[in-house]
Amino acid sequence: MNIRLSIVAFLSPASIFFFIIQIFCWSIAIAQKEPTDSLKKKLLPLRDTARIDCLNELGFQYIKFSKKDSAEHYALLAYEESKKLNYIHGIAESFSCKSRIAKHFDDDFIKSEALGRESLHWYEKTNNKKGIETVYDELWYAFFAESKYDEAYKYAEKKYERCKITGDEYGMYDALSGMGVIHFQKGNYDTSFYFYQQAQQVAFTAKNEIWATSILFNFGTLYRAIEDYATASNYYRQAFQRDNPENTKFRIETDWDIWVKMEYAELFSLQNQFDSAWYYYNLFDKTKAGIKDLRIYLISTGETYFLQKKYNNALQNFLEGLTYHRKLNDRNEVKRTLLDIAKTYFVMNNDKAALKYAQEGLNLALQTKSRQFIRNAYQILYSVYDRLHKTDSAYYYYKKYITIKEVVVSDQTKGRFAAYNYEQKIELLNKEKLINQQQLNLQHQKLKNESFLRNILIGGMFVVLLLSIIVFRNIMLKRKNEKLQSERTQAELKQQSSELEMQALRARMNPHFIFNCLNSINRFILKNETEAASDYLTKFSRLIRMVLINSKNKLITLEDELEMLRLYLDMERFRFKNAFDYNIGFVNSIDINNIFIPPLLLQPFAENAIWHGLMNKEEHGHLEILFRLEENRLICSITDNGIGRKAAENIKSKSAEKQKSMGLRITKERLALLGASQEGDASFEFEDLADKNGNAAGTRVILKITIKDLLKSYL
Repeated sequence: MNIRLSIVAFLSPASIFFFIIQIFCWSIAIAQKEPTDSLKKKLLPLRDTARIDCLNELGFQYIKFSKKDSAEHYALLAYEESKKLNYIHGIAESFSCKSRIAKHFDDDFIKSEALGRESLHWYEKTNNKKGIETVYDELWYAFFAESKYDEAYKYAEKKYERCKITGDEYGMYDALSGMGVIHFQKGNYDTSFYFYQQAQQVAFTAKNEIWATSILFNFGTLYRAIEDYATASNYYRQAFQRDNPENTKFRIETDWDIWVKMEYAELFSLQNQFDSAWYYYNLFDKTKAGIKDLRIYLISTGETYFLQKKYNNALQNFLEGLTYHRKLNDRNEVKRTLLDIAKTYFVMNNDKAALKYAQEGLNLALQTKSRQFIRNAYQILYSVYDRLHKTDSAYYYYKKYITIKEVVVSDQTKGRFAAYNYEQKIELLNKEKLINQQQLNLQHQKLKNESFLRNILIGGMFVVLLLSIIVFRNIMLKRKNEKLQSERTQAELKQQSSELEMQALRARMNPHFIFNCLNSINRFILKNETEAASDYLTKFSRLIRMVLINSKNKLITLEDELEMLRLYLDMERFRFKNAFDYNIGFVNSIDINNIFIPPLLLQPFAENAIWHGLMNKEEHGHLEILFRLEENRLICSITDNGIGRKAAENIKSKSAEKQKSMGLRITKERLALLGASQEGDASFEFEDLADKNGNAAGTRVILKITIKDLLKSYL
């Protein structure tokens, strides 16, 4: 089997959410120089439980200032004095402080979990639950890093309920983000979108700029997982553009800066923009980094080396990074790296090593129920066994791979629909915000006008003649404005009517197109061509995402239209077993990024040429699509060497299936409406081709669109 293996650099959710855990504490630390000084002064006269509470508070404050020795010192003092007084709450808080020290300074998740459990044990012995949400926070994060997702979710949920009761907005925001990242790592992208939106709403309600900025990174993570890299990059850029001196300083002084920068660089790699990726990688000084940061850099750059086919460099980085991940027990990163190593050994033809690391990665992925990693492991295993000619093993893992691949594709598709609904919601909220702002402006203007009139009336008591002239002039202007406004309103209503008709046609176009694609997939399934159906479905998923995104727009660039057209033609060639080929070319120089046309305008003509011209031809078919620009008109010719329209009509008349070409009919209506809404033309015509003997040699469609007027009609 010829299997294409590719690195998919999954974002480690710990990367983005590590800083979320500390946002509130660090924002306080930035605002104050050294709050520990005042606490030390406060400590001197205190005795008994009040002194112990102050000692624990000092321990937590020193964590915020990244002073490990001082934090450990005060946590130990608090524990010893609590034991002497049998102060249960003090013991619970001291263990909580130790748990955070283990996580913050060393990423020692096993130790952090053990200390957190001990803290919770003591909290259960007292009615004083102050600070228990901090223990929940340590436990969900430790369990998450160890890939124990069910336990992690339980404590994140407990934290949310506790903070909801106490009115802790930051705790609610952090818990919602945590539940989102847990679902993300499990592959439940639609559920992850839900929790991120809830966290975003808390950030907006609290009007907290740091939270609102950080959630943009989370959304970027999700869009990357559903392979919408352009939108993911956009969210990252939005977050970076919202930087201010305080946020920039915060990101540099805290541990999450390395994660964000590496993942941003990876986005460029995934889009084959390697120069940009290495520009950002080279900003990182690995000579000064500890293993907490160095391990992230090694894996990120290793995956970029892999995509560039520099396998020796990639393998060296992966192996070194894996050592650090194991040392810190970051199981999320361990399973990611194991499969990276297995893929690298596979392409280097080291089957024994590839099997070893793939099996270890599979075992860990199965334990943690991480579907996307399970899929990758099965793919590597069946590919290796196939190359070793171990047919039984290869077939066993191939069946596993096909099953889990469909589940992951389903997860991604649900994620894409969730993303689409989210973007629609954002667009609606922006429109509502604009309308509310306009209403406020009108109300403000109304109040100003009322004040102005009141002043005029007061002044009119003294200058009656002047007031009369002003009132008369205002009446005349008002009548004139009303007349102009009436004419303008009628023109706007007419334009809106045309736009609504065009939207209706686009809405009819999409189901027609989707129906044809689903019909093709159904044929593969009926013929029991499982692998072909799976590959076709993957391409269809990508195409449907582009259709969903582009169909929201009245106009798209010619480049985007051609990208959809090429994907459709590749799908048809695949379905018809390469019975035809195609070429897309340009007669003269055309800037396809600055030419705008309605979406899905060209596809029906290509579909008509394939189905009625080329598929009835016994010889190999050819489809030629050429563009040229003449002044303000874009002219597209679509030529096939099929059987011709007359022969196609004869076949159609003898067939029991006498369908009408719905795609062409809808397109004809769209072009007619376009022509009616502007000066100029938007039309197409058919031309029957013949060879030198007069026999039918195919069909040519010539499509003409007036570009200048087209743009004008949508402004």
